[in-house]
Formats: sequence, C-alpha cells, structure tokens
Amino acid sequence: MRICFSLFLIAWSICVMAQSSDTLSFDIQEVTIAENRLSIPFNDVSRNIEVLTKQQIQALNANNINEVLQLVGGVDIRQRGIHGVQADLSIRGGTFEQALVLINGVKMLDPQTGHHLMNLPITLEDIERIEVLKGPGARIFGQNAFAGAINIITKVKEDFALSAGLDYGENGLLNAFTSINLPVNQLKQKISLSRNHSDGYRSNTDYNITNLFYQGQVDIGRNKLNLFGGYTARDFGANGFYGNETFTDQYEETRTSIISASYEARAGSWKISPRLNWRRNTDNWQFRRQDPEFFQNFHTSHVVTGELHLSKTHGLGILGIGAEYNSIDLTSNNLGQRERGQIGLHLENRFLLLDEQLDITPGIYLLRISDFGTQLFPGLDIGYRLDNNWKLYTNLGRTSRIPSFTDLYYEDRGNLGNPDLQTESAFTFELGASHKSRTAIYQLSYFRRDASDLIDWFKLNPDDKWMPDNFGSAIYNGLDLSATFNLSREKSSSFLQTLKINYLYLNASLGDSDVALSRNALENLKHQLIIHPRFRVSNHLSGSLLFKYNDRASLEDYSLLDANVQYNINDWAFYVKASNLLDTAYRETNLVPMPGRWMMVGLRYRLH
Repeated sequence: MRICFSLFLIAWSICVMAQSSDTLSFDIQEVTIAENRLSIPFNDVSRNIEVLTKQQIQALNANNINEVLQLVGGVDIRQRGIHGVQADLSIRGGTFEQALVLINGVKMLDPQTGHHLMNLPITLEDIERIEVLKGPGARIFGQNAFAGAINIITKVKEDFALSAGLDYGENGLLNAFTSINLPVNQLKQKISLSRNHSDGYRSNTDYNITNLFYQGQVDIGRNKLNLFGGYTARDFGANGFYGNETFTDQYEETRTSIISASYEARAGSWKISPRLNWRRNTDNWQFRRQDPEFFQNFHTSHVVTGELHLSKTHGLGILGIGAEYNSIDLTSNNLGQRERGQIGLHLENRFLLLDEQLDITPGIYLLRISDFGTQLFPGLDIGYRLDNNWKLYTNLGRTSRIPSFTDLYYEDRGNLGNPDLQTESAFTFELGASHKSRTAIYQLSYFRRDASDLIDWFKLNPDDKWMPDNFGSAIYNGLDLSATFNLSREKSSSFLQTLKINYLYLNASLGDSDVALSRNALENLKHQLIIHPRFRVSNHLSGSLLFKYNDRASLEDYSLLDANVQYNINDWAFYVKASNLLDTAYRETNLVPMPGRWMMVGLRYRLH
C-alpha cells in the first residue's frame, strides 16, 4: 500500500508541475560534466548522471556530505557512525566495496577496506557540485566503479570571499567551520577548516572530526596549474560497528591525507592534462577502548598515482586517450606488508552524427594489476535527441572489483580472510529517457546488472568464523525515476520553490549458493522514495523538508522526515533543523541502531 501511494504521489506531482510556466530557469543547464578525458555538457550526456549544485547543497544546511548524498535516488548511505563519522556507500544495490569516490577526478582508492571510502577532508563549503554516475563506470574511471561513481567538484574563486558557521545541538553537538578565498596576484587559492564534535546519542558513539583543505590555481596564459590537498582526523566510539552488536567498546582513529597537482595545457587542438596524486590513510582500531592492548589493529596505506589524459576535438566528435599508474602499499600488524601495482590505458571517442542528433561513444579501458593479471573493460554509450529537451539513451559496459587487502588477509578470533579470492565482475545494460529544460529535469531508466564471482563474508554454520568467498552470481533488475522542478519565478512570491522526487525499484536475485549466513549481499534496497520540497515564506524566511522511505531486502522498512527552516538577512543566515523528526527507530546496517529525533541550530556568515 505504501508503495502504491508513493507511485501515485509521484505521478500526481509530475502532472501538476508539467503545467508550470516555462520562464523558470535551472543553473544546472550550464554544467559541464568533469570527466578526466571528455568534458560533456550535462544536457548532452547519454548516461544516468545526477548533479547536485552548490545552491542545493547550501539550502540543506547539512552537517556532512553523507546527508547531501541522501538526496540522490539509487544512492544508499548505510551509516554506522552518524554525521560523517563512518558510512558505507552503495549505488543501485552494490556493496560498499563496489562504488568509487573521486575529488576533482582524483580517485580516493583505499586498498585496506571500503569502510574508509568516505574519509574525505573537505567541508561542504568547498564543494561546487557533486556529479553522481549511476551505472557502469569502469570504461571512464577504471575498476571499482562497479555500480557507479561519485565525483566531488571543488572550485576556487577569483575574488576574495569569506564564510564561517557554527552549529549547536542535542547530544553535545558542536560544529564550527571557516573558509576563505584569498587570491594573490595570479594565484587563486582557498583554505577551509572545520571541527565537528558530539558526545554521542548512546554509549560509546562520541566523535571528533577535523578537516583541513587547500586548493590553488594559477593561470599561465591558456594553461592552468591546479593544486589541492587535505587532511582529516576522525576519532570515534565504534559501538557495534564490526562483527557483533554486543561489541560495544570498540574504538577507532583514522587519519587521511591527500595531495594532487595537475596541469591543463593546450597544444594546437589537443588538451593535455598530466596529474600526480598521493593518498595516505592510517587506521587504528581497538576492540576495547579502555584496554587497547587487549586487541588492536594498525593499518597504514599509501596510494601514489600518475596520470596523463589527452583529448582532441575533430570533425566527427571528440577523442580521448590516456594512461595511469598506481603504486599501492600497505603496512599492517594484521594484514602484513602488501604491495600492488596497476597500469591502465584508456581510449574512447564520442561521435556526433546526423547534425549532432545522434551521439555514439565507444570506449575501452585496459588494466594490468600486479596480483590479478590483465582485465579489459569495454563500454558503449548511445544517445538520440528527439528535440531540444527530450533524449533517448542506452549504455552498456563491463566492470569489476578487485578484493581489498582485508578481504584477502584479515584474521582475528571471528574472521578469516581468503587469499584465493578472484575479482568480482559484472555486465550492465541501461535503457532510458531524459527531459532537460530550464524548468524541469526528468530521467527514467531501466537497468540490469549481471554479476558473477561476487565476494561476501559468510558462515556455513553459526559457530564458524566469518570468511569471504566468491560465493556466486546475482542479477539486478531495476527502475530509476527522478524528477526535479524549479518553480521560483522572478519577482514572484511563489511559496513552493523547488520539488525533487526520486524513486528506485530494485529486484536482486542471487544465484545458487551454499551460503547460510551472509553479511552484505542481502542488504540492498528494494524500494527507495525521496521527496524534497523547498519553500520560501518571504524574502528572508525559507525552509525545506526531506522525506525518505527505504525498504531493504533484509531489514525492516522505515520512513524518515527531516525539516529545516532558515532566516536570511544580508550576509547572515540563522537556521533550525530537526533530523528524524518523526523519531523513527531504524537501522541502516544490521548492527547499529540509528539515533532518534535530533534538534540543532546554526549560524552562517557568507561574504562574497
């Protein structure tokens, strides 16, 4: 009944909004999708890509990027620690190891475990937009973009700008941030600092998070030198995070550093972009917070990446080629000393035919991994434009995910890694239609992912250790619907400003397997509904609601409602926010109960 009502609500909303005036506008129309090789206007992409703009992000008054990503249909944020402490990222039913996160096109690879994928040293003030690719991303970004990829774009401004904020809330919540754009001659640069703290909503769920981020850009004629770097420190109680919910005294400290330097050059009709990146992550996990010597793990990983991307516009379209090399090493008291090297070569061409009414983009990514051999990722995008707004598209591609070092080698009293694991692989097909105008954006697609050699931790008997294996295959069939409407009119007092609706249906069927107890394979969403209206009461007073309904394959379904009211005057903004306004009892993983209603207030200052 809930699902029928939800579908009726979506259909009714679309019918009502379709009657809106065509004088409205979307800034998103001007966005160019920032892939490493081919830069394509958002209106012209032939894949399911959702973009969250800076305006949308700021209107949420979110505390962290995990809250922002809950706006995107098909994206499932499974939090263990709230407010950005730790969360597993799933896209269209994939596991937390099957998604890729990037900052400005730089991959946040973590060879230890996907649990650290969201250890991002940025504040929300740093983000210009977020691009979410739903579907196979290996042809574009390489392995581990198994079910999709999230690219976070940051930007420096040419002029001086200053922003700062302070949040206070229940459970000892105290957040503070400051961000400053400080151009010096030809150097545009920005530095941001944030500190987040809470005493926790139950025993041993307190946290301290510190983020530091720098970005600089120097224009050298037609060329550009880009730099960015960041550091995040996270100390948190990990009550029931891993293994068993009775493990209430677990504690963890992580430190993540990233540095990236890139150069954008023009040589005739060629665009040449070399880049060098480094990411370091340390993880100290303690089984007993008050007695760390009882059992603890120390892990330190380094990932150094060199990249070269080239693109060229020609008579039939755009050519993109490039290469990259990853040097990966891990030092751990549990996993040992591990090394891995990866070499990738990529080639694609976007053909524009029939007066650019038809676009065809074949591509291939060749990857050589030192401990898993050579893999090939072909892919194809096809789009046909019916008119200026409507487009039909299809895409297909092969993807894979190599086991993490935790999958391969981890061992303790309740877990035993498997060094004989093989890579996961999948073939994904999608067929969709999109409407993109200055008043509304619709996307509807059907997708199918045929996955094999899937990796999961399992037990044959309750008394056995958890152990990973390539347990079998799975077929994922799904429908993905999104609709975004802009109702704000110039010189108008319209109460409802924007309305965003997402609905995902996913049917996952596992192949034959002897697995009796599985950790992750059956946590996927079956139904997901997101409704996000934004309101304006006056020139100074505005607000928003965020309704989420999640129905998981292995957990009880639940509905959440967040509310946010903001008062603006000149450069100042004051807000009041309630998370989980209905005080719903729910879990996003099978181990950790999430908090109930949580009230907070905040103050923002932005000088542009």
